[in-house]
Amino acid sequence: MDFSLLKHINQKPFDDNYVIIDETDDFLIVLKKYGVAVQATDAGQDDLEKILKEKYKSQIFVLNRIDQPVSGLVIFGKNKVFTEAFTEMLKERVVKKTYLALVAGNPEKEKTELRHFIKKLHNRAMTADEKVDENFKEAVLHYTLLQSFENYHLLKIDLETGRFHQIRAQLATMEMPVKGDLKYGSRRPNLDRSICLLSYKLEFTHPFTAKKYVYQAPFPDNDVLWSLVDISLID
Repeated sequence: MDFSLLKHINQKPFDDNYVIIDETDDFLIVLKKYGVAVQATDAGQDDLEKILKEKYKSQIFVLNRIDQPVSGLVIFGKNKVFTEAFTEMLKERVVKKTYLALVAGNPEKEKTELRHFIKKLHNRAMTADEKVDENFKEAVLHYTLLQSFENYHLLKIDLETGRFHQIRAQLATMEMPVKGDLKYGSRRPNLDRSICLLSYKLEFTHPFTAKKYVYQAPFPDNDVLWSLVDISLID
């Protein structure tokens, strides 16, 4: 059964830093605005984990992370039992995470696999074509070119792994930096310091009830290119 909750792509839910779009006894699905961190590295910085813990007065568990300048869907566990089971599902790669990105460069016209090895160094990801040492972890994604504009292209990205800055680093390695992403090679920033990467869709089957959940994010309204996307090309 499909439990999609956000089908109206023209909604504008980003009035605040986040919107809770679904809640069960086991998990929360949150739509995050660009600019807010999922987890803070600075104790004095507000982040979604801290905000939700204060809201619910209980432990909240981060189950997927998206970078601070990225907007879109994030899932949080509400109890340890579900969190442990979902974490195993992530390891088994049975949770489907789909992203949309506006990129420069020249993407392949056919569906393409990118396979690299990634190492976190300070606040940046290094990529290599082979495993240099034990700190380099395999990173795999598949992208599909959906639409092209004058200077940018819309990619649909399916993640197999969830490494630090994976999408941004792998695309930059292929000379296709995400629009606005100065850290990974974009020529100019977006005015609001966001980058044009969206955690677009999250699909999984509940580990205990076997119900299928599908969540889809609306597009951000902070860049004119998002308004030019042909929705019919995505699904």
